[in-house]
Amino acid sequence: MLKRFFRYIRALFSSLLGQVENPEVILEHAREELQENLLRNKERAVQAITERNRLRGEAEKLERACIDLERRAEMALRKGDRELAKQFLLEKASYTRSLEAVKQALAQAEEVVEQVKIAIKRDEERVRQKTAEILAQKARWKSAQIQSSINKALEGMSVDDVSRDLERVEDKISRAEAEAQARAEMARESVVGRMAQLDDYAANQAAEEELAKLELRLGIAQPTPAQAETSEPTTVSTSEIDKELQELEAKVNKGSNENPAS
Repeated sequence: MLKRFFRYIRALFSSLLGQVENPEVILEHAREELQENLLRNKERAVQAITERNRLRGEAEKLERACIDLERRAEMALRKGDRELAKQFLLEKASYTRSLEAVKQALAQAEEVVEQVKIAIKRDEERVRQKTAEILAQKARWKSAQIQSSINKALEGMSVDDVSRDLERVEDKISRAEAEAQARAEMARESVVGRMAQLDDYAANQAAEEELAKLELRLGIAQPTPAQAETSEPTTVSTSEIDKELQELEAKVNKGSNENPAS
């Protein structure tokens, strides 16, 4: 019982080890890791761009505040309140200092974002190149596996056995063909066979006549003198159409009489 258990453990371990060392598994893991790294880098780039956009918004808000404070100071001076105008200008100076600091941070953020975009483009190109290399290596591995399987199959195949099998098959096919020819010859000589040939001839003649009529109707072939004498021009009867038209006119006239215009 224990020996069987240990054999099972060894087989399981060997199977797992084979999967770990399998080139196809290794290549697929490498491809997935490249994609995951690219996604992480793109997420970092999104965060950098988000911070840049926040700094832009803060700078715009501070600029609007400075303009508004300057406008208020001007209004206070026009009303003769110099002290209030001074307070507005002091507050504007504070906003201006904050704006300068934000602009410096924004400039740095803009530079970082541009560098990040360039890095992402390079990373994407590198991932595409490595992915193509991985796919090519997987194709080579598959091809090598197929070739190895073919070679193993050929190694266990005996050419002599195959040749003997082919000879037996060829003999059987020749016998079957000869027998079929003999039966066909007997069928042709029998009364039933001659009657079947006559039926085939009659069916073929009828088909030829129908085909000739169809070609004549379609204008593909010219009528023979016999066909020209027996053929008559066809006319389309319009009695049913006239009758239907009269019924429709009567229905319309009746509807007009029952619903006169007001």
